[in-house]
Amino acid sequence: MEGSYEGIKLKLLAELDKLHARRELAGHTPSDYFEPGMMENLDCFEGLYSPETGDITLRFEARGTRYDGRTEQIEKVRAGDEVVIVRDRDNKYNPNNFTMETLRGKNIGNMPAELCNVMAPLYDAGLLEFTASEVSYVEPLSKRSRYAKQAVLFVELRGSLKAPSDAGE
Repeated sequence: MEGSYEGIKLKLLAELDKLHARRELAGHTPSDYFEPGMMENLDCFEGLYSPETGDITLRFEARGTRYDGRTEQIEKVRAGDEVVIVRDRDNKYNPNNFTMETLRGKNIGNMPAELCNVMAPLYDAGLLEFTASEVSYVEPLSKRSRYAKQAVLFVELRGSLKAPSDAGE
């Protein structure tokens, strides 16, 4: 694993804090405030870490939902549907990538690069385990404004972060 465990863990916790801050911002933003791509669906984000148990919870917006037939697949998913997180080392844009698929193996998007870049080293070293993932919010393109260019998909991912000495157990 490149870099120290503590250093990479701190980067992951910083990304969790950013997600949590977006959710907190939702409570301070007027309901009629709208800024496309920046201030939408703030209440759908979350990032939590329990130092006692090592458990993490992330809710984030999927990326790349417009490409490779993903728009059509997102039309079929509902909040609560299970999502499979797949490590995608061969991604030509980011070798740290994780994709998200339906239980039928249909790709519905990517995890944001900021998360992939801090999670991949921990995951690859066996220090981060994903325990559950599901669609937490979905707004298919067919239900959005006629000016919208892509679907909105949020995924909740739960996992467990282990210390290096715990990884071999």
